[in-house]
Amino acid sequence: MTPVEYENPTVDPVIEQDAELGDAIDTAEEMAGAVNDGLGLDIEDVLNATSQDEDMGDYPVKYDFHRPHHISRPFQKNLQAVAEYFAKNGTIEFTSRLRMATDIKYTGLRQCTYREFLLELPRPTCAAMVDLTPLKGPSLVHIDLGLCFVFMKKLLGGLPEAENMLRDFTEIERGIATDLVERFVELFRKSMSKLVEVESRLAALENNPHYLSGISEGSSVLILMFKVKLDEFEGPIQWVMPLSSFGPVREIFDPSDIKESRNFEELRDDRRKILNMVQSSGSDLVVQLGQFETNLETILNLSVGDILDLPQGVNTPLRIQIAGRDAWLGEAGRVGNNRAVQLVSQLTKE
Repeated sequence: MTPVEYENPTVDPVIEQDAELGDAIDTAEEMAGAVNDGLGLDIEDVLNATSQDEDMGDYPVKYDFHRPHHISRPFQKNLQAVAEYFAKNGTIEFTSRLRMATDIKYTGLRQCTYREFLLELPRPTCAAMVDLTPLKGPSLVHIDLGLCFVFMKKLLGGLPEAENMLRDFTEIERGIATDLVERFVELFRKSMSKLVEVESRLAALENNPHYLSGISEGSSVLILMFKVKLDEFEGPIQWVMPLSSFGPVREIFDPSDIKESRNFEELRDDRRKILNMVQSSGSDLVVQLGQFETNLETILNLSVGDILDLPQGVNTPLRIQIAGRDAWLGEAGRVGNNRAVQLVSQLTKE
């Protein structure tokens, strides 16, 4: 009898598991997003990842005591408005003054400590301390030294070529650089005037920024960063302002938007309590009939029946004092069997 061969419908379990795993991977990749679009996750990378590749974002972040302050969004927007206005006016000003295409762009705002900023500056460079009253304390403006030399060459009628070797200014170059920095300071003053009137003054200019004093190294500073393009040459300009210097004008740059959490009834109740407390509080009220100066011996010899001669007349208004301060003028009189004083005029509204 010839054996009958039956077709086995069962698939090799290894092949079936591989197929299921492949389908699962394809499905997972579709859910995670395309790998090449930069937004999704590669499932193979996830499966093969080690503990060292894990994102540390969920772990506690160490508190940086050098950056205890954070500025609000309105503060950032106001500073950005000042910076963009400075860039726009600077582009127009120096394009006209140098008679060549000049482009100044605002590249962003940064917050760090003054010490960190100093450590990043090259030496030599061009840095100046500037007073921006009513801002409290000095601010610093840093202009790339190579950019300064390009500006100076163009101002003197030469070609805007980069300096072969960066060095300290000569006396003549220092004078030209001072005029250049003062022009940038004036442009910044005009930009600040959109929010607050500022009086600017250039205090000092140095090639070594460590020679400049006035800002504590631990101070938290705000840095407005600009990129200047002059012909084929590019260089940075930075305005550095301590966060504490905005104290006198903080409400202008960072207007507070505090919403009252209490309703109208609660506010009226609080006002009523305050009024009751003021009305029920005691205060000394003294009517001064007159005063004169004498010696201690006369005072010790006073006795009942003595008459004191006061320098003011009988019809002179009496001074009425509240808590030791002159508040009213009054006239003496009588109400029934009681002596009284009629208020005539108020001396102070406090």
